[in-house]
Amino acid sequence: MRTYIKVSDHLRRDLISRFKVTRASVWAALNYITRGGRGPAIRQYALDHGGAIVEEDFIPNCRTEHTGDEMIQTFPGGIQVRISKVGSEAKILKNGKVTERYDAVTLQGWSNLLSRAQDLSARQVAKSIARH
Repeated sequence: MRTYIKVSDHLRRDLISRFKVTRASVWAALNYITRGGRGPAIRQYALDHGGAIVEEDFIPNCRTEHTGDEMIQTFPGGIQVRISKVGSEAKILKNGKVTERYDAVTLQGWSNLLSRAQDLSARQVAKSIARH
């Protein structure tokens, strides 16, 4: 189950400006990936100003493997999600390079990270097809 807070573009810009964070930080907060820092305040403000909680079923298109310290989920297009089994850190990689890093990831946040990786994968595959 994927859960997130849906907001208008206007409210998203307001959140970025008001909390002095990046678009990616707002995305992570609205997708319940960040638990500490400004995440809870961003979510509360969004809900108080017209945001709506959305829940959807989600099945990721990935291969999952377990190593000693990590769970690695590989998507088409060179996208991976690596989650530490020791701590609660997660990373999204594109072609082996870390592009996003998250701390204190919960089970709900992990599901939303997979959704993010799925979207990145679809974009990467579409770019590849467009080049040929």
